[in-house]
Amino acid sequence: MRSSRVPQALTCGLAVLLVAGCTEDPEPPAPAPEEEPSPVPTAFAGEAPPGIEGDVLRYLHGDGAEVHDILDDPLGVRISPVGGAFLISSGGEDRHLLHDAATGETLWEGQARFRGFDIDSEGETVLLMADGEDAPFALGADGETRWEPDAPGDAYLDGVAVRRPAEWSTEEPYGDYSVLDTDGGELWSYTFEPEPEEDEGDPESEEAPEDTGAEEDTGTEEPEEDADEAGEEPGRLGVPVAAWDDTVLLDSGDSALHAHSLDPEEAGERLWSASAGDEELDLPATAPVSVPQVLGVFRTPVPEGEEAEEEDGEEDGAGPDVVLLRWAQPEAPSILSAHDAADGTPLWTLEEAGTNPVSRKFDEAGAPGSLYDTDTATLLLPQASGEATFVAVDLVAGEVRWGLEEEAGSISPAFAHGGLIYGDLRSNEEGDPQLVLDAETMDVVGEDLSAYVEAVTDTGHAILVQDRQRFVFGPEPEPEEENSEVPDGSEPPEDGDEDTGDDPEGDAG
Repeated sequence: MRSSRVPQALTCGLAVLLVAGCTEDPEPPAPAPEEEPSPVPTAFAGEAPPGIEGDVLRYLHGDGAEVHDILDDPLGVRISPVGGAFLISSGGEDRHLLHDAATGETLWEGQARFRGFDIDSEGETVLLMADGEDAPFALGADGETRWEPDAPGDAYLDGVAVRRPAEWSTEEPYGDYSVLDTDGGELWSYTFEPEPEEDEGDPESEEAPEDTGAEEDTGTEEPEEDADEAGEEPGRLGVPVAAWDDTVLLDSGDSALHAHSLDPEEAGERLWSASAGDEELDLPATAPVSVPQVLGVFRTPVPEGEEAEEEDGEEDGAGPDVVLLRWAQPEAPSILSAHDAADGTPLWTLEEAGTNPVSRKFDEAGAPGSLYDTDTATLLLPQASGEATFVAVDLVAGEVRWGLEEEAGSISPAFAHGGLIYGDLRSNEEGDPQLVLDAETMDVVGEDLSAYVEAVTDTGHAILVQDRQRFVFGPEPEPEEENSEVPDGSEPPEDGDEDTGDDPEGDAG
């Protein structure tokens, strides 16, 4: 039988410990030194992802960052580009900071409920917010308030304000409307009336006009001709759902949209209409009966070989604004139609990959989840069903460039910039890496990136995330021009002094 043996030295040691334990408490051993976390890196390593140019302007975390404490929120922050600034939102409360992308200056900060994005009259992005009393306001990318309601119930819409009838509802949308500028000045007022009900009396009464004399015919045709010449449909106005330049688009609730002028000299004049029955659209025989959904108004680049000029004759590199509509039906693929925003001319129609939800009446313009790349006029449009989860539509040619198939559904497009689409790969391997795709071809132009692109502004400034740090990339801000008209130590010329021609700034002619 084997017996266990304990070394003698160990038994003596145990005895000593037992005696010590009975006599007095031993001194606690010195704690082992804890390893302190490594500091947040302050130097960017590697190359910037495709489409990101410039240098590191600053970093946003750690010693020396000198930025707002909102970035230290324990629940994290959400960062969104707004014009030439970053909107930094607290993950734990309705607290926001507007951070100038070029300089790091705080443009605005406050506690408010974020309601979404919109545009102003110049097409620039604005933030829709609501204060602690739930009063709405629109905030520009420069931190200035663009709009506040002039009366309860006023709503902001694409650079104008809309005053609906009291007790407005989608079931009872009729009444008096006003379209206002952002200072509360009236641009146009009108009354949206219900369509007159048809007389369902004695059927024989419908044949009565055939038996009447010439006196009955006189005076009835001429007003109808005038209405046809003016392109008017008496009483068919609607609810404002979109606005751009000096135009407001009204939804009449009966499968038609009407564009009206907001120009002071011709306010209310109808510019054009779009209806499911328009022959130019050539919609299927099973045309949708619902109101078309306004997906947005998009600025397109000039097609190759053409030129666009501003009123002063300078090229601005932009083509026509395009109004994009979706005509949806419950059990058939939806149809896209593009219209020239100036006169409503149909530019093209396109059948989508599958069915999409039928639009509700009087919904404001917008397509949640869509991305638009202005450089290539590529609109990445989510699909509710069909062969693809997203389709990339060329807004100039009216063609599908490519689609994200169901098996590629793990790619989640995040934003578009400079002809590129940045998407997240949702996988369990090595976190969530980012992929960069060519907007026109879907070719992969960047993968296995050393940094994650979190946001890019209209000015080309970007936030890159690398190793627990956020770096702001972009061109250095341009220095302010100094007043060099009068050199230091010299006197400005008096009236009547002759121009010697030595001073290049002295010749005003």
